[in-house]
Amino acid sequence: MDAITQNRFRIAKLCSFVILIWSQIHCQIYSQSSDISEDEYRKLGLRLLTNYLSSQNFPPPKLDDRLNLTALKHGEYLTLNQNYNPGYEMNTQEALDWIHKEKPGLPGFIGETPNDQAIAMGFKPANGCGVVNTVLPIMQKSQRNSPEFLLRGLLDTPFHRSMVFNPAIKRIGLQRVDYENGKLVLVYFAEICVIGEKKSFVVYPGANDKMIRLRMPPELPNPFPSLPYLSYSSAVSIQLFFDEDPKTELYWEEAILLDPNGEKVPISLLSLENPPPDTEAFLRGLKFVAFVSNAPFQPNTTYTVKAKVKDGNGKQVFQKVWKFTTEPEDSFDRMYTKNIPNVITGDEVYE
Repeated sequence: MDAITQNRFRIAKLCSFVILIWSQIHCQIYSQSSDISEDEYRKLGLRLLTNYLSSQNFPPPKLDDRLNLTALKHGEYLTLNQNYNPGYEMNTQEALDWIHKEKPGLPGFIGETPNDQAIAMGFKPANGCGVVNTVLPIMQKSQRNSPEFLLRGLLDTPFHRSMVFNPAIKRIGLQRVDYENGKLVLVYFAEICVIGEKKSFVVYPGANDKMIRLRMPPELPNPFPSLPYLSYSSAVSIQLFFDEDPKTELYWEEAILLDPNGEKVPISLLSLENPPPDTEAFLRGLKFVAFVSNAPFQPNTTYTVKAKVKDGNGKQVFQKVWKFTTEPEDSFDRMYTKNIPNVITGDEVYE
């Protein structure tokens, strides 16, 4: 893998949907056995992921036994080291690295990076490809029988969207892992191949997409720190894929969200122009801009986006007008928990 590709994966491998499990947000993990087999669970995850990708005519990925095994072993590593104390308070980057990477010498160590972990388990990334991972606790009964909570959570958050909404995804692995006293975590690995394709912009939500979530789950790093968690909409993003120029920078030239009456909706922007703390490396490496409505989307509502994106030289590189429609009711409580704000403060509230 060349230096440019390595840099892209150095950024990409940081990407997980982290309602942070072992650091800044304290979660109680649901603890009952599943009603479906691991094979059925994985196949359901593959179908969900394929549905996301097919909305943009992206090729479907494949399940890979070696990545399934890697997910199992990385989950076991996290289980064995759940009480590890580094002796100091981790910053955001260190907390993210703890979830994705492994420390040599600790019990269950198989490899430092997600790519190393997969190779150690016999997986052979294709030329120009690398491996990313993420982990999330299983927090509700429904999550035992479907990985939708993880995959949709990734889809709804701008820094982690490309882990599931990406034309470069080739192979994946999924594994539910015993964490403690029957509690479970879900571990996800994906092979991302960024070489050999024509660069292209991808928008989300896509044109005429339906069932778009009204609210965005919490995310670290926090893309919109000026807004309270859960008080704003799912993110609208424009991302450039298959661009191997490390100097590429993207900025908003125009971003307008219109309601069905043609009235402007107040929004907050995300770009390199004024990156929030801990986000600049993600924005440079993943090459996207985004915005949210400052309030949750209205249910069963069709919005219009008018977007123009420019590069670091001020040249317009993308322009599009499109519509999308939101879900008929807020599904956040069903997917996660009615008490997620208490989770952010550290209270144990799960059923």
